[in-house]
Amino acid sequence: MRRPVLIASALLLGTALGAVWWLGGDREERRDPAGILIPEKVEGPVVVERPLASGPGTVLPMADPDAGVLSDKGLKEINALFTATKSRALLVWHAGALQLELYAPDVQAGDMLEASGLMPAIMALLTGQALRDGVLPGLDTGIATWVPEWAGDDRGRITVRQLLEGTSGLTLPTIAPDGNAIAWTLSAKLDSEPGSRFAPNLFEAQVLGLVLSRAAGVPAADLLSNKLWQPMGARPGSLTAGGGDGAAYLQCCVKATARDWLRPGLLLLEGGMVGGAQLVPTPWLDQMERPITHARHDGWRVRLGWPFEPVNGNGAKKPFADGDTIFLSGADGSRLYVSKGRDLVILRLGPAVPDWDESALANLVSRSLTTPPAEFRSKNGMKVGRARDLNGQVEMPPIVKPPPVPKVTVEPLGPPPGGASTPVPAADR
Repeated sequence: MRRPVLIASALLLGTALGAVWWLGGDREERRDPAGILIPEKVEGPVVVERPLASGPGTVLPMADPDAGVLSDKGLKEINALFTATKSRALLVWHAGALQLELYAPDVQAGDMLEASGLMPAIMALLTGQALRDGVLPGLDTGIATWVPEWAGDDRGRITVRQLLEGTSGLTLPTIAPDGNAIAWTLSAKLDSEPGSRFAPNLFEAQVLGLVLSRAAGVPAADLLSNKLWQPMGARPGSLTAGGGDGAAYLQCCVKATARDWLRPGLLLLEGGMVGGAQLVPTPWLDQMERPITHARHDGWRVRLGWPFEPVNGNGAKKPFADGDTIFLSGADGSRLYVSKGRDLVILRLGPAVPDWDESALANLVSRSLTTPPAEFRSKNGMKVGRARDLNGQVEMPPIVKPPPVPKVTVEPLGPPPGGASTPVPAADR
């Protein structure tokens, strides 16, 4: 009986010491010549849970279930897909309200669910705020400015833009996360020249979080809470952090309710507006949703639903019913689909499904809606749903097929022994 009590006391003491360290208790600090704070390693529990603080949260309006916005046939098919894919939560927002909320038998609406696959896009939203507020001077400065440990290192040449695009060349550290999250982050290696290969991964959000945290001088958990989570109206969530340094692990184990994971989709739907306030600049969202040089179906951590390509496309096996669909896609199975023209946001949380059809759920929900769709018009012989601008008043230009994507090559970091480097086709799209 005594031994478990001692162990629990030791863990609580370690967690308390970590909190004191963050709050400014006695600790050694050192700064590099540019003034970036580099904390000394502090011993503590391997990993701790940190709150993603917020207020009581705003209440999302619920639709009248008897209004018939979703057809009976559509509801049956949506439920069948939900069950077949072993989903944990599925939410449908349309016409200004939650039209549908489905949960697995062991999940309640207030339960905290993981959706770390959405974090890269959320970090991109924070980056737009940092650029607007002058916290970041631009997107093309080498990140050694904020990560001096990589000064004089090839990794220091990586830019914020490359972290957003998924062309950093970084690979996930081979060691397991430990009590020093910063050291773990800095242990990542490069396997290609920054900017030469399109291979987006969750770890780039981890590095971006470190950059934004140091640029703002605020721990990543607090930055996310204060700048995005609370202003969106979300309720408290949680994330994991190193027990030694308190820095966040953003590539895994970020938890919140399904209703709060829906809110980034509402933010995209409303053009960065929340309750009449511009939380994220509209031009930044426009840039996020624009195809990057390396891939016509990818923006800055946002995937684009059009044009349809059955091979090497966006994972859709059929064209999206709503031509303006954009979506967030996580390797953990999380999905968030948004169509401004259809006034529609769909959230799916649950395990990854092999050979997932990106268009199946979005098309099923869209075609189940009994409200009239947006007016259609023809462009280049194709019918494309009319998208609206961010305030819903002025039509956007029709979607046109983008030019071919340039061939992507992987540039080695240095010339091989005995000769110059030769670009090789990228195998990872």
